[in-house]
Amino acid sequence: MTKQIHTDVMVVGAGLVGLAAAIALALQNKHVVLVSDKPPAESKSALNSDSWDERVYALTPATEAWLKALGVWDFVDENRINPIDSMHIWGAESDLVLSAADANVAKLGLIIENQQLMNALWQKLQALGVTVVTDVRCTNIEYTLSEVVLNAEPDLQIKAKLIVAADGLYSWVRQQANIATDVKKYHQVAVVANFLAENSHHNEAKQWFNAHDVLALLPLPNRHVSMVWSVSTEKAAQLLALSNEGLCEQVQAQSLGLLGELKQIGQTRSAPLNQQTSLQLISERIVLVGDAAHQIHPMAGQGVNLGFRDVMKLAQLTTNLHAMRDIGERTFLRQYERARKADMISMNSLTSGLDYLFATEQAVLKKLTNWGLQQIARQPRLKKLLIQQAVY
Repeated sequence: MTKQIHTDVMVVGAGLVGLAAAIALALQNKHVVLVSDKPPAESKSALNSDSWDERVYALTPATEAWLKALGVWDFVDENRINPIDSMHIWGAESDLVLSAADANVAKLGLIIENQQLMNALWQKLQALGVTVVTDVRCTNIEYTLSEVVLNAEPDLQIKAKLIVAADGLYSWVRQQANIATDVKKYHQVAVVANFLAENSHHNEAKQWFNAHDVLALLPLPNRHVSMVWSVSTEKAAQLLALSNEGLCEQVQAQSLGLLGELKQIGQTRSAPLNQQTSLQLISERIVLVGDAAHQIHPMAGQGVNLGFRDVMKLAQLTTNLHAMRDIGERTFLRQYERARKADMISMNSLTSGLDYLFATEQAVLKKLTNWGLQQIARQPRLKKLLIQQAVY
């Protein structure tokens, strides 16, 4: 016999953004059901105090403040996060330092491990008593006059006023809604690994821009750093074939030896880089958030913040929604789509523009890029404005 669940909102996808969406809406006293195709054991990553997660995120102060307001930060281990007090950017012929002090802010952001943040979100979700349905295979979506119906195996039917699609880059919900995507292939791969550095990083994030080659070293506690090296597919294959010692040598050379000798901690991982944008953010009783809505190049360090801002805006709109109004009503969902498209376009333009500028072979544009970095470095007001935009 088919089991039926009735709810206000179902969130499909148990990644960072999906968990945050379930928490934010549950805190508004909405009945929320979180749906995941993963079994319970895989939904929550166990923390290992002896190692560092190769996947980390740079959260803006605005994102941190929002997560604190949700109560998620109560479950974060402060010893596993590291503030970003400054950012040092190198171009081909010039460099730029942006510091929190330049804009009179406490910090530019912080670095947190994926498993640390995931664990905190799960604990908050459990504390709220949100209904979680795991290890199911979604089969199709149907509609009644007033609800959206998700059918899943084995023998499950969930009815809700709204589906929040947070099921990632290859979103099943997005496909069911026939929402097309625009994909830009960078033909690049992000190679990630963690290192113990000989020298202190002084809470500074470092980034070296070369032609289709961006190395970022992000500060972690106790002289550890997280590397994200975005390179061509061919160079990525070469880096991934290296021994730990060989990779350390390559990173030390590319980073000008500023952190001294490096010792790799853990494994080397990789992920292909593309820019993917959903042509619509809503459909009938469906709203897209996170990677289901957009994927951007990691060079701007804004991917997860962009996803969290999707949830922030949705939660803000639902807070102001009249109690008698339907949360899945299309005119209401259009408010979300209009509000989020500008942010998405801005991030897409920024990342594509940076990749083009630093990769260009045109002498005039190279000079213009270097001149721009120099001008920012010389003008305190411009630096302050740039930092204020970055910490949003």
